[in-house]
Amino acid sequence: MRKISFFGIVMVLLLSMVGCSKQTELSTDVLPTKVTVMGYVRYITLNKNLQAEEPELVEKGHQVNIFYGVPNDKGNVDGYALKTVTVDNNAFFKVELGCPVGKTLKVRVASSMYGDSYTTNKEGKKVSCETYFFGEQEASVLCGSSHSFTLDITPASNFGEDGLKQP
Repeated sequence: MRKISFFGIVMVLLLSMVGCSKQTELSTDVLPTKVTVMGYVRYITLNKNLQAEEPELVEKGHQVNIFYGVPNDKGNVDGYALKTVTVDNNAFFKVELGCPVGKTLKVRVASSMYGDSYTTNKEGKKVSCETYFFGEQEASVLCGSSHSFTLDITPASNFGEDGLKQP
């Protein structure tokens, strides 16, 4: 009987230790080798002659999505991680991403916004309308190094009335 009681107590202790162990998630933030990703975000509208205007800086707090992953032996990334950052007063962003030693990260930065730009309507008349702007760039960055992006977001879709010409 004492053996069964002792065995029962040992089992309860073992089970309680297993139940209390915490599963940790693998995060690239803990990797010692880093890749620095930085850059500027600008948007480019079309004027009433449908010509691109000079790029303007996005406002402070504008979000930039950074997708990153380690390419497989065929150069494809099986699954991207996402880190979202915001720009400062100068439309600048900077982030460090953990990277396995000796590897390369494929990094894609993307951003979007709503604003106004010119296009033509169904009669061919030039009109100002609400516009969705989007931009994306990709680069392969060797671990331990950095890469700077100049991300220009441009008109991707116009909306507000039927028949607007889409970029």
